[in-house]
Amino acid sequence: MEDKDLQKRNKRNQNVRNILLSSIIILFITFVVFFIFSYIQYKSIQNKIQNIYTSVNSDQNNFTELLTIFSEAEDHFRLFSITYNINDYNSYRSKLITLKSAVDSLIKVRSEESKTFGDKNYNGRKLEDLLPKYSQLNSKLDSILVASETLKTFNIQANNETNISLPRPKEPAAIVANEPKKVVVKKKSLLKRIFQKGDDTITVETGTPTHTQQVTEQNANLKNIIKQGNTQAENRLKELKQTLTDIRKNERSLLADNFTLLHSANQLIRIIHEERIQIQRDKTDHELSILIARTDTFKWQIIISLTFVFIVICILVYYQFFTNYYERKLLDERVYASKLAEQKTDILAEITHEIRTPINSLIGIVDLLKSRKDLYQANDIHLLESAYTNITATSKTINDILNLSKIDQQNSIEAIHFDFVDLLIDVVETHRNHAEMKGIELAYELDKNQPTVIFSDEFKVRQIMSNLVSNAIKYSNGGKVVASAIVDDQSNLIFKVSDQGQGIPDALKKNIFKKYYTVNKSNKVEGGVGLGLYITKNIVSTLKGKINFKTNAGQGTTFKVEIPIPKPKFRRKTSLNIEKISDFSKDLSWLIVDDNALNLLYLKQFFSLHTHVKTATNGKEALEILSRFPIDVVVTDINMPVMTGDELLATVRANPAYNSVKIIATSSDNEQVKKLEKERQVLFDGILIKPFNERKLTEVIVKTIYPIFEDSDELRQES
Repeated sequence: MEDKDLQKRNKRNQNVRNILLSSIIILFITFVVFFIFSYIQYKSIQNKIQNIYTSVNSDQNNFTELLTIFSEAEDHFRLFSITYNINDYNSYRSKLITLKSAVDSLIKVRSEESKTFGDKNYNGRKLEDLLPKYSQLNSKLDSILVASETLKTFNIQANNETNISLPRPKEPAAIVANEPKKVVVKKKSLLKRIFQKGDDTITVETGTPTHTQQVTEQNANLKNIIKQGNTQAENRLKELKQTLTDIRKNERSLLADNFTLLHSANQLIRIIHEERIQIQRDKTDHELSILIARTDTFKWQIIISLTFVFIVICILVYYQFFTNYYERKLLDERVYASKLAEQKTDILAEITHEIRTPINSLIGIVDLLKSRKDLYQANDIHLLESAYTNITATSKTINDILNLSKIDQQNSIEAIHFDFVDLLIDVVETHRNHAEMKGIELAYELDKNQPTVIFSDEFKVRQIMSNLVSNAIKYSNGGKVVASAIVDDQSNLIFKVSDQGQGIPDALKKNIFKKYYTVNKSNKVEGGVGLGLYITKNIVSTLKGKINFKTNAGQGTTFKVEIPIPKPKFRRKTSLNIEKISDFSKDLSWLIVDDNALNLLYLKQFFSLHTHVKTATNGKEALEILSRFPIDVVVTDINMPVMTGDELLATVRANPAYNSVKIIATSSDNEQVKKLEKERQVLFDGILIKPFNERKLTEVIVKTIYPIFEDSDELRQES
């Protein structure tokens, strides 16, 4: 029921999250659309303003240029009316032609503008409406050009008419005789003769008195000549004055006409300019009103966009609070789950202890019974072998399940020095009975001439070897299984297991390392839950190694494991010949501590030939025995009532009187022992993993009591 409620709540929360996320996405897309549309509107308004500014400036510049040209033409005309210089006239006419070209250009521009598509909503006057006035201005300029041409023609004629030549007076006859006197008449310039009425200057050089009569006659002739010249000059002067009067009158008329035309053209230009400004102002006001209206729309678009942003922010804030709320709930659930997991772990440890303890004891007892073959018949031995095999398989399944939880917790590496040859032999011997039950020859290949003491995690290496050997036997129906272990030149521990079993089909190769996978779930070869290879691969990865295999369907499989290790050492050569518990010195004192009576009974069988053996059911009893009897070696279980094995270790190590006592822990869980050692910050002298037999027990005790490695001090420093 709780699971259904939890599923409904999770589904509802998921729907809420989906709705919030969808709303955020939709609002974000809407905001982006509004933003893009607003940006387009903004660019449009900006372009409109730029166009208005450009149009006003361009038209203003054009008309300013028109006024400048007209002013320059008017200045040249005024200068010409004073100087009557032909160069001033030419400049005046050139400016008129330029002015006409500018007006023609404006007429063309306005005509082109009238053809373009304008604003349909604008009903006011447009610049194209000034075309008639531009045409009128153009006509005025044509009239001015014609008048200017007439003025030029009149000026040329007037200059020709003023070139008047006066008749020259007759010169008197020359007096030849003795030349008594001379008469010199100095002539004036034409203009002086016209505008000055004085007589010509006459200089008479007096001669000799004998010529008086001749001089008198000559003077009389000269006076007549002068009088006649003066009369002619006066007549001509009167004619000239009349001509000049007429010319001035006509000139004033022409100049007045040109000034009138220029003034009317100037007035027309001013009128066009004022109307153009008014039209431009009206058009600009209209466009600005449109832009202001668009600006209002743009303003509302921005407000709507900001509203969307505000809504998105509110949704995000709500989503954040919603997420934080459920994160807190998840955290609470996680804490609760963690506590529950710890409780389950503790319960599982208790259950495992309750299950594995009798199973391990049964394995040891059955193994002990098997060693006494002379007491049983063939059928009894077969029953013992079957019981041993099945109990061992059950124990392995339990260990696999427990090892799975440890792998998921990412175990650390607990490296020690050990002999991998002894380890391989022990693993092979442990599975020999299983192989013999299936008619499989189980063998190992070793090179004892090489160094065999390595520094690694013995428990994990044992798991790897045990899983691969067990797997090879499980999937073989006969033939031979061979295990080998060497250290190569790159300081890698190479472990191989080859079988002659059914092999692995190509379609299944990629799945064999998966959790809970078996070769054929519908028809399992033997028991198991498909965890062996999965656990093995994870352990190999933890040790930074690699695992691979070669297989042929129906011909067998070879698994290969490579684990990097430090440089190995040779095992110390020793004269000890201890192969079983009875080989130890009878002077040694032993203390066996275990709360399980079956375990105590099993261990006491190994020490039956020793006289100094004490037993206790918990750590507190063990301390009492230690206080009353000298003890050399303590073999204690971990999980016990009253006082556990690790508490016993910490108490003993805290007392200097017990420094010589060796303490060996027995447990089904090596990781638990290592964890407790870290928590207590003390170490056991040896660890004996259940299930065990006499040979394994003997080996652990030997390693604990006697140094067995060459250069042991150096090895201890390296560790």
